[in-house]
Amino acid sequence: MPDLLVKMGYVPVARPQIGNRQYGVDVAVRGRNSESGLDELMLVVVKQGDIGRTEWDGGNQSVRQSINEIFDVYLKSHLEPQDHDRSIRIVVATNGERKQTVQASWSGFVSDNQDRACIEFWGADTIAALIETHLLDEHIFLDEDRRDLRRALALSGDSEYDRQDLHRLFMRVLDLNEKGQLTGKPKTGKALLKALRIVNLSAQMFAYWTLRDDGDTRQGLFAVERAMLWSWHRIQLEGEKSKQEEYVRTFSMMWWSYYRFTTQYFARIQPYCFVENSVTRYASNGVESSLIAFEQIGILASIALFQMFSAISGGSEKTDKENTFWEENANAVINALESWLQNNGVSNSPCLDRHSQDINLALIALFGLNRTETAKEWLKKLFRNVDYALKAKKFVPIATDSLDDLVEEGGWLGGQATERMTETSWMLATLAGWSVILGMDEMYEVLAQNVRDQYPGVCILGIPRKIYINIFTSSLHILNPV
Repeated sequence: MPDLLVKMGYVPVARPQIGNRQYGVDVAVRGRNSESGLDELMLVVVKQGDIGRTEWDGGNQSVRQSINEIFDVYLKSHLEPQDHDRSIRIVVATNGERKQTVQASWSGFVSDNQDRACIEFWGADTIAALIETHLLDEHIFLDEDRRDLRRALALSGDSEYDRQDLHRLFMRVLDLNEKGQLTGKPKTGKALLKALRIVNLSAQMFAYWTLRDDGDTRQGLFAVERAMLWSWHRIQLEGEKSKQEEYVRTFSMMWWSYYRFTTQYFARIQPYCFVENSVTRYASNGVESSLIAFEQIGILASIALFQMFSAISGGSEKTDKENTFWEENANAVINALESWLQNNGVSNSPCLDRHSQDINLALIALFGLNRTETAKEWLKKLFRNVDYALKAKKFVPIATDSLDDLVEEGGWLGGQATERMTETSWMLATLAGWSVILGMDEMYEVLAQNVRDQYPGVCILGIPRKIYINIFTSSLHILNPV
């Protein structure tokens, strides 16, 4: 924090010191505010992690107590003569976020004391943006990491960018090879904690960059998601359980980063969910419409599941108010997903076999949040369209990820799909499994009959109904244990 403030043009008055009474102030700097143009004394209160009710007003080390000490002691006895005429800005800086449970208390406190000082909160997003602007050339990142991050930031606005530079940075910092295995001498202890924080910071900087007017917010969402998943994988590779618990506390910052960015992403996409044919308005053809539709279905379902699992996890430690908060969030997202499916007919016509992943995510979310009728109606439409496509060999969800194959051999531009594109299908297995789960026996029988008679050349998983029931119901039990 002191290095960042120096790069922002401030001159240190006091830096953190161990053992000395600070009276609420961890870092004090003076300088000119670049926005207001005023000469100011900035007093920074540094905290770690998220600011909830306990951190806000739960003891001698709480945020409120620290700010009150600044007013009661520091400003009365520690000001140097040259600072008496400066405006006072108090900044609470943390590598987490300010939770909604303290939003009202914070706003009231800031309003009550606005005549005494300007009080601000700098969370992880704000600090990441400031570091990207002022400190990227410094020594937080090694040279190789800095080069990869710069390339990633430069390409963040490209919707086709595969984020390979950012992924390379993540793997190098986390000591992982391409197979997800540990490299020669992996970091441990404080070095690994620092590595996890660097990955989190890098992902947030990239995500913040995509929020610009010309950025692609999907890129930011995928980056934060990948950082979270790979960091969790890295933590699980640590042998000592006691060490894992310490790393998990740092991981919680990534968890909240993902929550913050999914909230921002959902705010952008939500209005389009309630507009009829919102996808086809911006797509040039049916292929593009299908790709966009199922990508958003998978994203919305993932966000809904994240909110839903947040609501049911944590046990007795969470309050009813917190549970209600997560449940309301999950229902808001699932409402948007339902509307998206109803307003966009192309949501019934997958063009890639791997869209079965998006379908699975969406059906789990719909099922888990008691939208069973919506799940059944959508499953019927999916089967109707996929069944027709395989019979006609047109508009088939092909078994490769190549868009060139989709156009040339997939039957999406008027011709017929080749046998090579329809020789295997996870899609049919997915539809069959969900017809069992949702009790749609008639549809299952029709699908099984058509697999034998109408498109026998398509290879699917020949799993008996009983096995489907065991596999799917055991995985869904946590969502609806009753």
